Amino acid sequence: MCVCMIIISLVGCGGANKAEDAAKASAAGEKPAAEEKVIRVGTGGTYNPWCFKENDKLQGFEVDVWNEIGKRAGYKVEFTVSKFSGLVGLLDAGQIDTVAHQMSITEERQEKYNFTQPYAYSKYDFIVKKDSPYTTIEDMKGKKVGAWLGGNGEKTLKALNEEYDLGLDMKFYDGTPLEKEVETGRLDACWQGAIKSQTVIKDGNLDAKLMGAQTEIGSEVNAYPFAKTEEGQKMAEDISKVIKEMHEDGTFSELSQKWFDLDTTKK
Repeated sequence: MCVCMIIISLVGCGGANKAEDAAKASAAGEKPAAEEKVIRVGTGGTYNPWCFKENDKLQGFEVDVWNEIGKRAGYKVEFTVSKFSGLVGLLDAGQIDTVAHQMSITEERQEKYNFTQPYAYSKYDFIVKKDSPYTTIEDMKGKKVGAWLGGNGEKTLKALNEEYDLGLDMKFYDGTPLEKEVETGRLDACWQGAIKSQTVIKDGNLDAKLMGAQTEIGSEVNAYPFAKTEEGQKMAEDISKVIKEMHEDGTFSELSQKWFDLDTTKK
């Protein structure tokens, strides 16, 4: 009987302590650990200035955006770093909840994922050497051109090649700095997001420039994809509300100016 009484007493004390802890957390404006919502965000480690690692610190536009989204939506954000092609695989396997890597909305992806409200708009361009004679899309005929494997760059370069009958020697990379491949002459040009290229060229003082391709092919609307499940739809709706708020209060514009020196969050 004594043993039973001690156990009952301990259980009672434990319950009281938990209740007291919960009350203290509530009074301090904190949520009990059991109520903490976690969102797993996949991002890249080499895609400066969107998402990259420097001195082992994950940073970039996407990282700042998601840290702010987490605060406003009440999520603890857990980042997973991988190459872009790997991130899509992780999303499909349910190992992450979304991808933050300048991912664009396409018809094929809309069939597969629940997308949030758009958060950025961007265009692709050819990157060539500063003294390059190439100034138009037609000048690219027969040239060796690189793009990112598995992303919108690969898809739109193939579309551009077909649309203009360029006969390109296309090379696709995963994680390789394409601007450096152009600078060293291993590629005649590369095809990728103009904002990223502009930043890398400026920061690295590279012998390269944007060619200024005049085409709508490669124009992107960027948004965050979630699985087509009830939970994925709920997350997409939650995040869309916050994205709308961040557009309206100017937070997106401020972060874009910080990382890109221009506002890519408006059409």
